[in-house]
Amino acid sequence: MKRSRMNLLIQHLVSYFLVLLFPLLIILVYYYPHSTAVVKQKEMDWNTHLTEQVRTSMDTFTRYVYNLPFELLKNREIKLYNAEDIDYQRVQIANEMRKYNATDGFVDNTLLYIQSMGYLFAKTGSAYNVGDFGKPGIGYYYKDWPDMFNELNQLKGTLVRPVEDVIIPGSNHVRMLTFALPLPIGGYETPGAVLIMVREDTIIRMLNSMSEMYSGDFFILDGEGRPLLTSNKGSYIPTNEVQSFLTGLDKSGKGAGFYEKGGSSYIISHTVSDKNGWQYVSVLPVTEMLQGIQTIQRNTVLLIGMMLLLEILVIYVAIRRNYQPIKRIVDFASNLFEPGGRKPMNEFEMIRFALGELVSVNSSLDARVKQTMPVLRDHLLLELVSGKAGNDEAFMRQAAAYGIAFPHEAVAVAVLSIESPKSDEGTECRAAEYLRALEAAQPIGGTGYFLKSIYSHEMIYVCSYEAGFAMKQFLADTGKELEEQTGAKVYIGIGTSSKPDRAEAIHIAYLQAVRATEHLQLRGGSPVIVFDELEAPKSGSVSYYAELLQSLELAILKNDTGAVRSITDRIVSQMSSAGMPPHMVRSVYINTVSALLNGLQRFSPEDDVLLRLTDTAYQFRYTVDQMADIIRDSCERLCLMIQNTLPPVRNASQDEVTRFIEQRGLHPDFSLQLIADHFAMSPSNFSHHFKKTMGQNFKEYIDLFRIQTSIQLLRTTNQTLDGVAQQTGFSNTSSFIRCFKKIVGTTPGQYRETHKLIS
Repeated sequence: MKRSRMNLLIQHLVSYFLVLLFPLLIILVYYYPHSTAVVKQKEMDWNTHLTEQVRTSMDTFTRYVYNLPFELLKNREIKLYNAEDIDYQRVQIANEMRKYNATDGFVDNTLLYIQSMGYLFAKTGSAYNVGDFGKPGIGYYYKDWPDMFNELNQLKGTLVRPVEDVIIPGSNHVRMLTFALPLPIGGYETPGAVLIMVREDTIIRMLNSMSEMYSGDFFILDGEGRPLLTSNKGSYIPTNEVQSFLTGLDKSGKGAGFYEKGGSSYIISHTVSDKNGWQYVSVLPVTEMLQGIQTIQRNTVLLIGMMLLLEILVIYVAIRRNYQPIKRIVDFASNLFEPGGRKPMNEFEMIRFALGELVSVNSSLDARVKQTMPVLRDHLLLELVSGKAGNDEAFMRQAAAYGIAFPHEAVAVAVLSIESPKSDEGTECRAAEYLRALEAAQPIGGTGYFLKSIYSHEMIYVCSYEAGFAMKQFLADTGKELEEQTGAKVYIGIGTSSKPDRAEAIHIAYLQAVRATEHLQLRGGSPVIVFDELEAPKSGSVSYYAELLQSLELAILKNDTGAVRSITDRIVSQMSSAGMPPHMVRSVYINTVSALLNGLQRFSPEDDVLLRLTDTAYQFRYTVDQMADIIRDSCERLCLMIQNTLPPVRNASQDEVTRFIEQRGLHPDFSLQLIADHFAMSPSNFSHHFKKTMGQNFKEYIDLFRIQTSIQLLRTTNQTLDGVAQQTGFSNTSSFIRCFKKIVGTTPGQYRETHKLIS
């Protein structure tokens, strides 16, 4: 026995050791040789992606720079070719330049140089003559650009000067990236030029904001390879070395590679803009990353070795301590289950044999016990009414073991909804006990069974009956008795079916009973109703209601209280019509209340009364009259809030603002500044006035207006997403998709697939 015991211990020890060693060998053999290369590749891909992000951001920011000369030429008030060197003309041009004061923080200043006048006009409204402009402290002094005006007078194309030191008004030194563009670009006999200045620290902040984990340097070069900007003046790789490295990369303008310098490794990623030919280069050191990986590898090997030693010790001790209990179990099993003529078995085979015998005994015992459990009977009947019982013969064979039988040909199902004023488990239990006791006292000619529904407040009655059986009267009397015993209101819907297969007939009858019960809960009337007594629903109401709901949302958006009240009354009237089925009534109610509550949320997002109203509105069971009262109350609250929050204004009425937005809101150049100028107000004053008048801020309103217009285009046209974005005033397709998903909840493509009206 001692030898057998040792063999068992050794077998366990070797098996557990192999189970632990196999995954560790996979890690050591596969992971470690490949981890460094995988990490390098992932880092290179991440650096390339980050470089492309920088290029995209710079293309977006410089778009304004290249579009400005065209905008200035279109301005008839500036009169570039007929500008006269008089005070009135200079004041008029300075005022016009104020309108080009870009709202984003990328451009530091914009200067319009008119050669015939000898003046430069800033976007801030300042004007400098040629003599004063080059004086430090008065104008913008470029000490490394002494022949500035000679170059501007002869300028034929776009000139970009690398970052250099500029003394701005006030004698402050600022490093600037300067764009010089003739008017027009590429033209002859140009009347002047445009100087656009961008601060170096502005671009560097944008580069650093791309990723908090980025620790490298960015280089920006123009199309001819001249350096324009470096994010770190003390860069560890000179610009000329970066340029020489780029010649070996992909000729298409994109690529990445490793660069060795002074025993250190760097990842260099390169991409070229297709807008202006600028080159963007990212240099990222990888030495620290690889050292960290090697340290983790060494530490992991040590930890794995320690874990193996500890696991071997624990397994050995555990097997030795547990062997005696295992031996006692084996001896007990041998005495309890001793099969005749069995072959000799080891410890594990004996335990497996004993467990198999226990499972067999337990299964036979469970089979006998379950046949006496009523809950199994209810479960079987619930599968029957739910349509999961299979065919009639199979169900009858299974149901016979539980005392279930349907001796009559006709079948029916009733749903008894016990509507207690508040949730009370005692009421539900008393109702279930009464109905189960009633099974033994059913009238002659009917055989049925009561069971609990999946809803705690409902009971189901399944029966077969002979001709002449007064089922409706029997259930009506049962309902009255239940109301007296429980104090709850009882609604009973009955469904019958003429299907030849009894199992399928009971399922159809159950669906009819559910519909009949819902009708009673919403409409009231007689406490008992048969599905065949219901009126046929009217058609064509869905599209009519959809138009009403769309009109209601538009009226709420425009803060038109008269239209909101009128449309709400029409919806309530439509919902209360006798021909609308219960499921459609509930859908009308939910969508209408949601629209009204969303309107209230705009004006009072933190109102406790609104939270309580929302909780009350979405309770599951209401009658039609109760639903109508909730809709009317929510409508009145919204209208009063609109009237109290939006007093009449003297400067610009709501209709005037709405009309102007409908006329110009879809133009790409539409902005807060434009509409404020139209009504002779400052942007800040108009923004405050707009919020008081319209009930929401300017940007949210414009975004919603444009998205609603795009929805109509997506549903009724085959335009591309680019076309829809341009037609609705978005600067690009990406911003259109982002705004659409934020407001609607899906992308424009997904919305078109599910809501398109034309083929």
